[in-house]
Amino acid sequence: MNTRRILLLEESSWGGVQTMSRTLAEGLIAQSWQVTALPWRQTAWGTLVQAAKDHDVLVATHNFGPTYAGAALKAITGKPLVSWVHGPLQDVLHTARASTLKKLWLKQLYKQVSHFVCVSRTTQDSLMGFVKQLGGQQRCTVVPNGLGDLPPGQPLHVHAGHGGEGLAPLLLGYVGRLSEEKQPGFLLETMRFLPHHAQLGVVGEGPLHHKLVHDGMDLLYQGRVHFLGKHPSGASLYQPWHMTLLTSRYEGCPMTALESLACGVPCVALPIPAMRELFDRDAPYLLARGDTPVALAEAVMTVLSLPPEQVQADMARIVARHSLDSFVGQWQEVLRTC
Repeated sequence: MNTRRILLLEESSWGGVQTMSRTLAEGLIAQSWQVTALPWRQTAWGTLVQAAKDHDVLVATHNFGPTYAGAALKAITGKPLVSWVHGPLQDVLHTARASTLKKLWLKQLYKQVSHFVCVSRTTQDSLMGFVKQLGGQQRCTVVPNGLGDLPPGQPLHVHAGHGGEGLAPLLLGYVGRLSEEKQPGFLLETMRFLPHHAQLGVVGEGPLHHKLVHDGMDLLYQGRVHFLGKHPSGASLYQPWHMTLLTSRYEGCPMTALESLACGVPCVALPIPAMRELFDRDAPYLLARGDTPVALAEAVMTVLSLPPEQVQADMARIVARHSLDSFVGQWQEVLRTC
C-alpha cells in the first residue's frame, strides 16, 4: 500500500475544523498511515522543522494560520504542502474586512501550496475565483466532510415549558458560535414569526451573546428562548430538539447540519450556496425560500407538515453521501499524489 508519513499542522482549538482534523487523523491511522498532529502555535519552531523533515507530506488543517506555517516549512524542507479549505474564502475575507494588502499577500502565499482540498464545490469556486490570477495550475480537490460515529455526549438540560393552549412545546435548537457570520439575530426574529408553543435552545457562546440577550428579552421573559452556553460535542446536542436552525451568512460544509441530520433531527437553513449544495438534491424543503426570518419560519412549518417517514428517508440519503469511509478514501487519493 502506497502510504506516506503525514504531518498535520493544527489550530489548538477551532471548533468544527478541530473535529474534522481529528476525524482525518484517526481515519488515516486506521488505514495504517503514520500521522503526527502538532498545534503550530504552541509547538517550538525547531520541533516543527524537525517534524517536517521526518514526514513526507505537510497538511495544513486550515487555509490561514496553519497554511502560513506550512508554507514556511515547505520553503525550508521542500516537502509538499496540502491546504485544507473549510469555507468560501472570498466571503470570509469580506466579513473580516481584509485589506487589499492582506489579499495580495495571501495570493502570493497560496502559490506555495502544492494541493488544495476544499470541503464543497461552493468552497472550491470561491477559492479558485480568488487565486485565478496566480498563473500556473492550481491543484484542487473537493472532499466533503465525513461523519464518524457521534459520541453520546453529556445530557443537555433543556428548559422546556408548556406549549400553551394545550399544545406540546415545539423544541428548536441552535448549535454554534454567536458571531457576526452566523447571524444569530435571525433566530430571535424567526421565533417571533413562529407559534407561541415554539421554544428555542441556543447552545454556544460568542461576542454577540450579550446583544442577543438584550434584543431577545421579551422572548426570554416569555420562556421561549433559552441560552444554554457551551456543551461538549455529541449526539446530546441535537437529540432533545424537534428541529435545528442554521442562520449563517456563509458556510463550507457545516458539520452542525450533518450531525443534526445524522441524529435524525431536521436542520432548517437559509438558502446560502453551501446549504443548497447540501440539501437541494434530496430535501429542498429544509431550505427557506428567501433570506428572511419569516421565510425561515415558514420552512419550519413546512417540515412539520410533511410525513416524518419521508423526512427521515431524505435525511438518511444526505448523510449516506458523507460517510467516513468515502471521506478517508478520497483524502488517501490526494495524499498519495503529493
